[in-house]
Amino acid sequence: MTEESNALHEYERLLFERDKYRKQADEYLREYIRTFGELLTDVFRKKISCIEKKKMISFCQKRINIGERIDINAMNTYIREEMEEYNRQLDAMINNNKACRDVTVISRITVAEIKRIYRRIAKKIHPDIHPGTMDIPVLCDLWDEVTDAYHRNDLQSLEELEIQIDSILRKLGDDVPEPDIENIGEKMTELEQEIEKIISTTPYQYKFLLEDEEAAADFKSQLQDELKEYTKYEKQLSDVLRSYVAGGAQFKWEN
Repeated sequence: MTEESNALHEYERLLFERDKYRKQADEYLREYIRTFGELLTDVFRKKISCIEKKKMISFCQKRINIGERIDINAMNTYIREEMEEYNRQLDAMINNNKACRDVTVISRITVAEIKRIYRRIAKKIHPDIHPGTMDIPVLCDLWDEVTDAYHRNDLQSLEELEIQIDSILRKLGDDVPEPDIENIGEKMTELEQEIEKIISTTPYQYKFLLEDEEAAADFKSQLQDELKEYTKYEKQLSDVLRSYVAGGAQFKWEN
């Protein structure tokens, strides 16, 4: 095997390793959300409720300080605008929880077959191995579908995509570009750095929390304690808001 062939082989290995860790990171994130998502969402929901009440208190106090009546409609408009981003984040968390719960668990045999098919296709048209793929629109589009199916663990789609790709490659014949990787040494270094970053940061790092039953139980306990604290704080803030009415603050209601 020539030095050039060795370099290409190592480059392909690093590409597949990078893609594998990316996929695993996505799977660890989904499992993290399935395990802790509901509790994390409950904590965040209480947190933004406290933020909302603090903003309401601030709005009321400012009006009282300058001797104005509290305009409920104006306050509601202000609070709605202030809380828009928080509520968007909450909706996203709820949707992510549902999406992760709906993911079907697949067997190891299926996972292995998905990996084999992905590697076969990648050797043929992976844009980092075959830059010419990007010059062939139909292959470029199919590659996007391949990566999407791979991350969704969709075996049937990968099998069907491989058939389509093989058919197109046969029609292209000698026009299919051969691998020609410029600056392959630099690209391998970049891949090694990317791999290190993936496995040393979240969501890949969730792996160690999920695989440690004691650590997972401790984390769940911390979230439950945090939820209790926010619930307690929320009640205190509600009491403060009620005190404005009890203390004789004037509210202006508009139809």
